[in-house]
Amino acid sequence: MFGIMAYKGGDRMIRVAICDDDKHMQESLSKYLLDYSIQCDREIDHAEFDTCEELMDEYLKGNSFDVILLDIEFKNNDEKQMNGIELGKRLRGLYANDNTAIVYVTSYGEYAIDSIKIRPYDYIKKPITYRRIVDFFETYYLDQAKRKKVFEYTAHKVKNSIIVSNICYFESQGRTIVIHTITNQYTFYGKLSNLLDNESLSDFISIHKSYLVNKNYIERFTSHSVVLIGIDRVELPISPNKKMEVSEQLLKE
Repeated sequence: MFGIMAYKGGDRMIRVAICDDDKHMQESLSKYLLDYSIQCDREIDHAEFDTCEELMDEYLKGNSFDVILLDIEFKNNDEKQMNGIELGKRLRGLYANDNTAIVYVTSYGEYAIDSIKIRPYDYIKKPITYRRIVDFFETYYLDQAKRKKVFEYTAHKVKNSIIVSNICYFESQGRTIVIHTITNQYTFYGKLSNLLDNESLSDFISIHKSYLVNKNYIERFTSHSVVLIGIDRVELPISPNKKMEVSEQLLKE
């Protein structure tokens, strides 16, 4: 593993992991990252990994990354070793990590369907160009700016706020609303219907009179329910009168 600290820019530093067993690919991506950080005035720290196991070890040590540039197939003879799809599943499921932007850098287009549940941020097809890296990171920074939106609420006469992108769904329980995140729950008095016009909740879908769900946390859905990502795989019902609306909103993504 090797890391660099790139030039400082106006945005916060982001940590990028390059995971590929091709040393030439590692070097190319490292050079593109350094060139991008200098030319676009961004601060980027990056580390290189030869195997998915090495990268997973970093997460187990408590060291996470904002972006992972991840190959899918690794040339090894050990069937027990992870590939990029398996690593993505572990991060999203077992470790409930939905903050890292997983970007598959690969020549294997047939894996796209297998990776849907992982909700990869993007695919970059080999051979890679500097222009493609620039386009990806400019989009990423724009999305991060949007993620800074917060939801404000009052509980026990105290004003609170929570980053919108951390909210999985809202649940109505009588006169109260429960905010569900991957790790916590927060309660306040209110009506779910009053949240529908909240501009900061534009990524949320009303699937039931009792549930307002962040579509970015939906792993899969049927005509009857949605299943959310995370360790518990929470399943929430879709009201019969909302089936069409929910389906249209999710399929247009």
